[in-house]
Amino acid sequence: MRSAFGIVAAAILLGTVATASAQMETGTVVRVDPQSKVVVLEDGRMYRVTPNTLLVVENQPAQIATLTPGQRVTIQSGEVVMLRNGQYVTVAPAPAGVAQGPAVVAQAPVPATAVPVGVRQTIRGTVTEVDSDGEVKIKTDRDSFEIKVPTEALRQIKKGDNVTLDLIITPPGAPSASPATR
Repeated sequence: MRSAFGIVAAAILLGTVATASAQMETGTVVRVDPQSKVVVLEDGRMYRVTPNTLLVVENQPAQIATLTPGQRVTIQSGEVVMLRNGQYVTVAPAPAGVAQGPAVVAQAPVPATAVPVGVRQTIRGTVTEVDSDGEVKIKTDRDSFEIKVPTEALRQIKKGDNVTLDLIITPPGAPSASPATR
């Protein structure tokens, strides 16, 4: 009888400790990747939404599908991830009291990549024109600019579409966050 009571007490204690140590992070949404269930915050932090994750917007529970750029969100028990070679990989937290870089947990070995150095910028605008040769004109609050996209992507882009571009401007010779193109 005493051992059964001890097991129940230990289970309750462990549940309390796990709940108390649940990670809670707050930030502004920049991008949501619904296929990977990843939320990217304005400061670059990325969290995968798991069945145990709780999203809160304006003191109300929210679903990942309802998140939009610019919203403040609190993420409880989200899985910290980073982008490596075009894939989101889990970042394991360091043991308490040990100052070291994040350990990456992945199914296959992933070569190390450098963290980009430079200026991070998020630009929001509206598509004003789409040419058949792949040129897309975008108007922002302060200016306008053109980008060139692959012609196969043109069927998904329409005049009036909202655009969010995340940029990291790096000095020459600095590592880039983009995968190598061939």
